[in-house]
Amino acid sequence: KRMFGGRSIWAITPEERDKHDQKFDTLSPAQGFVSGRNAMASTLLTQSQLATIWNLADMDKDGKLKAEEFILAMHLVDIAKQGQPLPITLPVDLVPPSLRYLTFEDKFKRNLELGNAELEKRRQALLEQQWREEERRAQKVREEQEKREREARELELRRKREEEQRLERQKELERQREEERLRDLERKEAAKKELERQRQLEWERRKKQELQSQKSQEQEDIILLNAKKRNLEIELEAGNKHKQISDKLRDAQFKRKVQKNELESMNQKRESRIIEMNSLQQQFEAAKDKAEKESRAREEERRLREEEERKRKEEEECKLREEEERREQERRRIEEEDRKKQEEERRKIEEERRQLEEERRKLVEERRRQEEERREEERRRQENEQRRVEELKREEDRKREKEEEERRRHRAQEAAIRDAEERKRKEEEKRKKEEEDRKRREEEKKKQEEERRRKQQDEELAAAARLKEEQQNKLSNSKSDIVAALLRGLEERKVILYSWQVVGKLLVQALCSWTAKTDSHLNFSKNDVITVLEQQENWWLGELNGMQGWFPKTYVTVLNINGNRNNQPIILLLKRQVVSSLYTYESPEPGDLTFREGDTILVTQREGDWWRGSIGDCCGLFPSNYVKPKETDTSSLKPDLPGKKPEVAQVTTAYTASGTEQLNLSPGQLILILSKNPSGWWLGELQARGKKRQKGWFPSSHIKQLGSNSGKSTPAAMPVCQVIAMYDYASAKEDELSFSKSQLINVLDKNDPDWWKGEVNGVTGLFPTNYVKMTTSDSDPSQQWCADLTSLDSMSPQEKKRQGYIHELIETEERYMEDLQLVLEVFHKPMSESGRLTEAEMNMIFVNWKELIMCNTKLVKALRVRKKTGGEKMPVQMVGDILAAELSHMQAYIRFCSCQLNAAALLQQKTDQEPDFKDFLKKIATDYRCKGMPLSSFLLKPMQRITRYPLHIKNILESTPDSHVDHSQLREALEKAEELCSQVNEGVREKENSDRLEWIQNHVQCEGITESLVFNSLTNCLGPRKLLHSGKLFKTKSNKELYAFLFTDFLLFTQAVKQFTSSGADKLFSPKSSTQYRIYKSPVFLNEVLVKMPSDPSSDEPVFHISHIDRVYTLKTENINERTAWVQKIKAASEEFIETEKKKREKAYQARSMKASGIGRLLVTIQEATELKSSKPSGKSNPYCEVTMGAQCYTSRTLNDTVNPKWNFQCQFHIKDLYQDVLCITVYEREQFAPDDFLGRTEVPVATIKKELENKGPATRRLLLHEVPTGEVWVRLDLQLFDGKAHK
Repeated sequence: KRMFGGRSIWAITPEERDKHDQKFDTLSPAQGFVSGRNAMASTLLTQSQLATIWNLADMDKDGKLKAEEFILAMHLVDIAKQGQPLPITLPVDLVPPSLRYLTFEDKFKRNLELGNAELEKRRQALLEQQWREEERRAQKVREEQEKREREARELELRRKREEEQRLERQKELERQREEERLRDLERKEAAKKELERQRQLEWERRKKQELQSQKSQEQEDIILLNAKKRNLEIELEAGNKHKQISDKLRDAQFKRKVQKNELESMNQKRESRIIEMNSLQQQFEAAKDKAEKESRAREEERRLREEEERKRKEEEECKLREEEERREQERRRIEEEDRKKQEEERRKIEEERRQLEEERRKLVEERRRQEEERREEERRRQENEQRRVEELKREEDRKREKEEEERRRHRAQEAAIRDAEERKRKEEEKRKKEEEDRKRREEEKKKQEEERRRKQQDEELAAAARLKEEQQNKLSNSKSDIVAALLRGLEERKVILYSWQVVGKLLVQALCSWTAKTDSHLNFSKNDVITVLEQQENWWLGELNGMQGWFPKTYVTVLNINGNRNNQPIILLLKRQVVSSLYTYESPEPGDLTFREGDTILVTQREGDWWRGSIGDCCGLFPSNYVKPKETDTSSLKPDLPGKKPEVAQVTTAYTASGTEQLNLSPGQLILILSKNPSGWWLGELQARGKKRQKGWFPSSHIKQLGSNSGKSTPAAMPVCQVIAMYDYASAKEDELSFSKSQLINVLDKNDPDWWKGEVNGVTGLFPTNYVKMTTSDSDPSQQWCADLTSLDSMSPQEKKRQGYIHELIETEERYMEDLQLVLEVFHKPMSESGRLTEAEMNMIFVNWKELIMCNTKLVKALRVRKKTGGEKMPVQMVGDILAAELSHMQAYIRFCSCQLNAAALLQQKTDQEPDFKDFLKKIATDYRCKGMPLSSFLLKPMQRITRYPLHIKNILESTPDSHVDHSQLREALEKAEELCSQVNEGVREKENSDRLEWIQNHVQCEGITESLVFNSLTNCLGPRKLLHSGKLFKTKSNKELYAFLFTDFLLFTQAVKQFTSSGADKLFSPKSSTQYRIYKSPVFLNEVLVKMPSDPSSDEPVFHISHIDRVYTLKTENINERTAWVQKIKAASEEFIETEKKKREKAYQARSMKASGIGRLLVTIQEATELKSSKPSGKSNPYCEVTMGAQCYTSRTLNDTVNPKWNFQCQFHIKDLYQDVLCITVYEREQFAPDDFLGRTEVPVATIKKELENKGPATRRLLLHEVPTGEVWVRLDLQLFDGKAHK
């Protein structure tokens, strides 16, 4: 029978249709229609009735009746035969369904109903098939689990027996070692006593010798005094000068009395020392007796300990024998039970083997088919790779062609950045100059005071020497006093001579706490104030609370005299030195000094490997390994050469000296030039009337030379035009011109579009055109990012600013990607190949650097595709959607930044402890691409880049009107960027949580999970993963011991893998722990669980239940308090998870249900995707599709285990702007433990859809997915505009 579409909605009954259909088959020729004569011959109706019936039945008016028209005609004949009147026009219910005209909404509704019915049918079939598969897998897993548990029990019994034997041997060895240790202690104690006795005897002998020598010396002094007394008596009797002799006698008597007093004091000292010796002898005898008593006590204690040890061993042997008998009985019972179970399992295994054989055959066929698909995919990938390589070559050729032009533009851009930074730095230096001058004056005062003290000490030393010569003939008892005075003077002089080296105590404040790694390190907490005693390159010696030790200088900041923080590094001021550059150095970082090979630089400050110098008025930091010392040309210091008149210059702008060797300049002053240095610093003598002439260095950009009367003068070039400076500019090269803001410049040559030649105050040179503006209204509107000047002129100032910020974001992102790749090539590869670091140390330093590259590669590719869609160097309409999507997948930065402190500490430790490693790092950092920066500087770039995303997006958002289609997307991207920054900061702050997650990653064996599980990362929708609770749980029935870890998104049950070590039980999160854990059950997601307390709350047993889908876990804790903690924390985490998912669904629903008005609508049908590239090892994927247009967003269902999903997913969008709206289709892979993975994106502007569908109706297109190796999407598009131009 013929089937007619929609026969259930036709007024003619199915039975009547079948009857007339049979009659049509008998009358119908091969053409499939009948004529009126053949069809109406036997109806016996009048001609007027037959004509009316023919007109009504012949719907297409072709004079022929097809099958449905013939059935309609026969139905009208039956109505006429029944005597009923024929209708004038044919009713709608009699019109054949295939000939009815349906509206777009009717078609859509009907197709939607049919599609939903078919989808529901397929879904039910898939669910049933999935349920059966899961049941089969669960049965297989249970059987395998029972088998593993049985094998584990047997292995456990064997290991226990071996462990008992090993413990017995170990105890015997420990006993022997203890006996040996006690014998060694006894020997050491005896040797110590003998050594102490010998020391005491030696001390007594030395003491006696000292006293004897002192006594003999005193006796000699007495003899000398007696002899002198006799001589004086003889002189008194023989001499006539009675008065002189009496005076001398009185003096001698006085001296005798003094000496007698000294002798008495010496006798008292000798007696006191004899008493002291006696007391020491008594103490020695008492200590000796005490030592003998302690030795006897230790001997008695050892004997008792040995007796107790012997008794304990006997008791342990009895217990071991009883335990062995009990274990033997238990082993027999277990073997009997295992034997019975093995018989049953053998029968089951035989049946399963037949089933597995059949499944294996199917798997082999499936694997063969997959291998063929893989080969085909590999071939296509190679072709795509070859095309990509060819395109890269073409791109490289184009880059080489534009290289010269880009160099000039980069030079202007760098000059602008450098000058802006220079302006800021000058403002800061101006505020600090007064403070530096004050400090300098104080230092000079200190130096003068030190010089005065030094001279005074020299005078004292000279006086002491003279005093020594005068008193050489005096009595011997005064010699010791003179020597003591001289020694004290020398000590004081030594202190004074060396005190000038101490600069002063430096105070620093801790930025964060630091724990000592060795005994020589210093512990401190955040905000502690430390006194610095000594400074090395990267480590300082400090004192805190009476404790001294070393600490890394990166953990502290310097405090000035008032106690305020000074974030500037400590710089050692050195004598100025002129150096010459070995290589060209260009840096995008503000504050760096850029130069070419062969340039001359004046060094002003040195700090480690980075020096500060200047070229003219431009100064900044540069790497020291890029320069070499330059010999000073002394010939230029001789101004009085014969035949040459002195050069005189006049000051044009004021200059304040930053050092004592520089000159302070005021406008109008005259300077005699003594020497010219190529670096831009000249030596001159200030010609000030009425004042002392000063010599010093000054920058040549602040003066103009006065011409000499001798010689012929050349006519000055005529200015082409005049321009006004918009900013201050300091020359970086000799041929450049310096000027100030609002200064008038005469332009002499403007052939170069980027650099013009001009003249200011008689000084000529080149200057960048983007620093000036024309005095007339015909200013140059060209921009680096825009090639179409017509398009640029049509933009508003706000849009120009917005496009500038967008292209700045793209360019800085590309430079950042180059830095990330550079670290892999220059640092990571040589360090890995050298073998100087272990794999664990490499992972600790670089963490997940390759994951960072993958994250930013996706962002750069998406931005390049968007830029290429609008045209090279043309305005970019939308970037907010790309930023919002990609910033959500940068969870790798959380782990990197949280581990950065450990990486920096390890790198610092290796460089400090291993000089070879430090030299190796310096050697590989000499690569010209590094621009002199060490590895530590590159490791800071990810943290710096993350903090700059909100700034870039905020700048773009401020220049974007509220009505712009990108405004809402940019606002969402800003929220994502700020959220990412807060997550990174939270990860850095929660270091303990991060360390515990890393510990779990290293100690839990994640086997049996199809998806890769990284604990220290982002969850799917809850932000960074946190460890909420952990501990030991027990299964109620089997009393099996489990270790559970509760995270923000799931609960993980693990089981310890037994390791028999002598260190005892390992604790969770202990760095010394070597215990490994394996996953007991698949992770339990908290949005699918329900926690219940036992039915009897008054029970003392700490039991609770966890319901997960169709499974219930009955668990037991060690106490009631622990159970309460588990239940409360699981409930809170589950509620948080469910509430977050609810808010996410509501937000998506609100975006779709918003009443939107526009100029049209677009019906999109995502039919299927092919050749998706999965990141899983199995090659399968769980893809879903997200379709967006501005804030409107639709998401398809997820299909499991496929790379060729067929969605047949429909959605409808309201069009607001035909030329700005863009249809974006993004394919993701559904993940459980991390944010959904990106599988590709494609974009189609609505204007392109309108152009392609013009007068053609709906069309199906094949769109290639960008930013991925392979993948494409088939889409059906139907555009309808409300002005009457519809495309159906």
